[in-house]
Amino acid sequence: MAAALFLTACQDAPEAEPDAAPSTAVASAETEVPTDEPTAPATAFVDERTVEDGDAQFIFKYTWPAKASAIPELRPWLDADRADRYASAKADWESTVEWCPDGAVSCLNAALQKDWKVVTDLPRFLSLSAEVYTYTGGAHGGTVFDAIVWDRAQGRAVKPIDMFVSNEAVDQATTTAFCNELDKARQRKRGGPIKRSDAWSYDCIAPVASSTVILGSSGGERFDKIGFLIPPYKAGSYAEGAYEVTLPITPALMDAVRPEYRRAFIVP
Repeated sequence: MAAALFLTACQDAPEAEPDAAPSTAVASAETEVPTDEPTAPATAFVDERTVEDGDAQFIFKYTWPAKASAIPELRPWLDADRADRYASAKADWESTVEWCPDGAVSCLNAALQKDWKVVTDLPRFLSLSAEVYTYTGGAHGGTVFDAIVWDRAQGRAVKPIDMFVSNEAVDQATTTAFCNELDKARQRKRGGPIKRSDAWSYDCIAPVASSTVILGSSGGERFDKIGFLIPPYKAGSYAEGAYEVTLPITPALMDAVRPEYRRAFIVP
C-alpha cells in the first residue's frame, strides 16, 4: 500500500524544496474553485507534494470533493486542517531522518494522505468523512478516519458524535445491533461462521471508542443512518482491513440526540 503511494507520487508530483511552506510549495498541484468566474461550478481540490532530502522522501496529499468547495465558509476550515497535517507530518519526518542510522531505508520515507468524501448532503448539513493514510516506515502504513458535519446555518464544523448527548448514550442505544452487524461483517471477510469470544478479534468492541462516527441519509432531508468506521487492528487483523457498520436511527438513538439537532434526524 505504501509502495503504491510512493510510486504514484514519484510519477505525478513535481519536486519541492525541502523547506517549502504548505501554502507555497513548488510541488503543490491544486485544483481550486475558480475566482474569475463566479458562476462556474465548484470543483474538487487536490494538493499533492513531494519533498526530498537526499535519499529521503516525504509525500503529502490532501483532497476534498466539489461539494465542499461549493461552501466558501468551509474552505478556511479545510485549509487550516491541511496546513496542520502537513506541518506536523513533515516535522516528524525531518526529525526521523536526522537520527535514521546509516544503511537503514525504512526510516527515510514517510507519507500522509487525507481524502475527504461526501457521506450525505442535506439542506442544512454537509456530512463528510475522510480516510487518513500514514506511512512512517516499516512494512506498511496505517489507516484511520476522520469526520465532520458542516452546519451551513451556524457556519461551523461539528463532529458527528458531538451531535449526541454523550458517547455512552450512543453506545447504550447501538451496542447490541452494532455487535451483531460487526459479526456479520467479520464472517463475510473471513469466509466462515463467527463465534463470539473474549479473544480480541472475536469479541465485540465499544462502538464509539473503537470507531469514527459518521451520519448518513437515505432521503436527503434528514439523517436516518449512523455509521461506524473501524480502522484496521480494532476488529480484526491488518490483512482484514477496515470495517464499517451502518445502523438506522432508532427511537433509542433519537433520544440520545442533542435537543438542538433533533429536527435534523428522523427514524426511518
